[in-house]
Amino acid sequence: MIAPLLASDECHVWWADPRHRTIESLSAVLSEPELERAARFRREPDRRRFLTGSWLLRTVAGAQLGIPPEDVTVIRKCPDCTRHHGKPYIGAEGSPLHVSVSHSGDRVAVALTAEGPVGVDVELVPSVPVDDLARCALTQDERLALEALPEERRYEAFAGVWVRKEAALKATGHGLRISPDRVEVTGPDESPQLLRWPLDIPPGDVRFHMLHPGDGYVGVFAVLTRNPRLQVVESHVTDQELITTAPVLVAA
Repeated sequence: MIAPLLASDECHVWWADPRHRTIESLSAVLSEPELERAARFRREPDRRRFLTGSWLLRTVAGAQLGIPPEDVTVIRKCPDCTRHHGKPYIGAEGSPLHVSVSHSGDRVAVALTAEGPVGVDVELVPSVPVDDLARCALTQDERLALEALPEERRYEAFAGVWVRKEAALKATGHGLRISPDRVEVTGPDESPQLLRWPLDIPPGDVRFHMLHPGDGYVGVFAVLTRNPRLQVVESHVTDQELITTAPVLVAA
């Protein structure tokens, strides 16, 4: 697989399908902690998504560093325990390469940039009512906006709001240790922006870009930067190569 090198003011987001490679080929470049974590998944689809994300992260980071995927040092720190999970760092916290991983259904995404801390999130649009989820994940204004939509639009709308919240919290490293109902974002029909949250980082320093994971999915990329001209390039991994779309600018 050939991964294009990062240019300045650029973020790459790579997409992969966890069904396209054998577990043996995915596992070949992973570390013992990664393999141990993979073994704890009871369902094979969950195991494949994790293995694909770990393999893709090592592959694209190795291409940037000029080293084999198996030689990439991936650090995952959890503030609540010693297990190998949490926000990934390449080499060590403070590395010039910022990365994030997400997976849902048949989509696996890895984002990588030198611009600033990054979070990526992809979600399969739910096929069941989301009222219970909305009550615990959305602010009052977000719930009212969701309830104003026709029922058939609420599933994708909820997923569109959710990925914005999770991507922003993944960029800071907090993840869902901060309750998502304390984070407010613009609605799914609006340009993605962070409106308020309980962190000291100004909401305007979080920039979003909507991604293109395919029908039935929603995805978004968030980076902590004041750069209004960050380019985002999405690439789809095949067995032979990376097919790269044209770069686009993150909205100011």
